Amino acid sequence: MALAIAGPLSRCLGADRDAAARQLQGIELWRKDLATGLPKGAPELSWVEDPAVEPRVFDLGASGFMALRLFATYAERTDLELPDTVPALLELDKAWRKAADEKFARSRFGHLVAAECWLPAEFEFTVRAPLPDGTATDIGSLVLLQDQLKRLNEATFQATARELGDWQALPAPPGGDLLDAARRGLAVLGAAAAWALAGRSVLLLKPAATLD
Repeated sequence: MALAIAGPLSRCLGADRDAAARQLQGIELWRKDLATGLPKGAPELSWVEDPAVEPRVFDLGASGFMALRLFATYAERTDLELPDTVPALLELDKAWRKAADEKFARSRFGHLVAAECWLPAEFEFTVRAPLPDGTATDIGSLVLLQDQLKRLNEATFQATARELGDWQALPAPPGGDLLDAARRGLAVLGAAAAWALAGRSVLLLKPAATLD
């Protein structure tokens, strides 16, 4: 099961309020180090890192995020037939594997398919870097993630806001129907991105098993 967690980075990583307060200096140093390594002209990286802010958790189901990324990959390959079910691993799908080998360089949905952590700033690139807990993660723009989710919906499902709300409850079991799982992933991740942007928060994807 994958969860999208929005809030201060320290809280997204699992720290409680007291631990997050002790980590403020370390988070700020990490932010500065990350900014130093970004391309020239990159925007300022700034978000609300308040230990008192409770993170909000969005449940993508067992395969919602995986299905959504695969669906986005096939949305750009109209010459290929979309699989009926979600594979056990994305790497088992040839189209996904080819795009990943190319580092999603030609994808219109790069911040969706490549990243698993998004910061509330607007920048075109994604960057791989260790998070403060040492986990290597691909980091993208929350602004572009929201835009790419919107464009993916417009190009495919064309779901209304009401439909997206209903889709958050769709089943997304392992090996289940790919379209239903992708619909849940789109709806839940879209809601998470909107909530995080409104609060100038970080959005981080984590397997449920890694949460305390």
